[in-house]
Amino acid sequence: MTPEELYHYDVNGYLLIEDAIAPDYLIYLNERLDVWEKRALQDFRALPESANPEVRYDDILNQEPSLLDLVVNPKVLPYIDEMVDRPRLKSTWVTFKWNGGRTVAHSNHTPSVTHNFYHFNGRIHHNLFQVFYAMRDIHPGEGGLQVIPGSHKANYPSPSEDVLKDMYVEIPMKAGSVLLFTHDMRHASLNTTDKVRRTIIFTYCPGVIANSFGGDALYQRLFEDAPEGSWLKYLLRIPHGFLETYPKPKERCTATMK
Repeated sequence: MTPEELYHYDVNGYLLIEDAIAPDYLIYLNERLDVWEKRALQDFRALPESANPEVRYDDILNQEPSLLDLVVNPKVLPYIDEMVDRPRLKSTWVTFKWNGGRTVAHSNHTPSVTHNFYHFNGRIHHNLFQVFYAMRDIHPGEGGLQVIPGSHKANYPSPSEDVLKDMYVEIPMKAGSVLLFTHDMRHASLNTTDKVRRTIIFTYCPGVIANSFGGDALYQRLFEDAPEGSWLKYLLRIPHGFLETYPKPKERCTATMK
């Protein structure tokens, strides 16, 4: 990371990178997500009127092979390697938000927990690093992530949302761009338009942390199929406690986007 990127990320808690997905790959992924959106629309119509107008499919990587190259996206991998200690893929999902679809404000950060986002010996560390892809343009009001910059370093408990509402910043995104952010930063989203917001989210964590769902063997099939010595195989390994289960690649980035 450049000194400018490090300063921006350390102070704000996020970094926006445009053109993170190659144009041809973006077209291909959206064609695959068209299929998922048709399914999501059926699931959405089955929701009660009082439900949040959003459909989310967890563990999408095991269900949609086209996403595999995103795990080791060369535009993102150097940031993962630099800001996550012995990184590993933790969870993946795709979301579709209709008008009124929201994600309530939340974060991992509390001032009393010292093992979340922190800076030590000249390096940023994460327990949960978010990689948030916009698959369509997200203009203001279309469900872009709303964040409170710097909230990952707050020294006091978060007050009520009514008090915080003027502190949020909405981040518009171009299709194919990615927002990297610490889950310790307070964030939310709300789609107020008739356009369906389509996003893919991957999370990465240190190898000592367990998967969000699916148990230790969540990615075992993909791990076994991944090339030996690759970053893909390394990031798909099982949680290891304090005993590593697969060696870290010597090369910083060996992936190529299709």
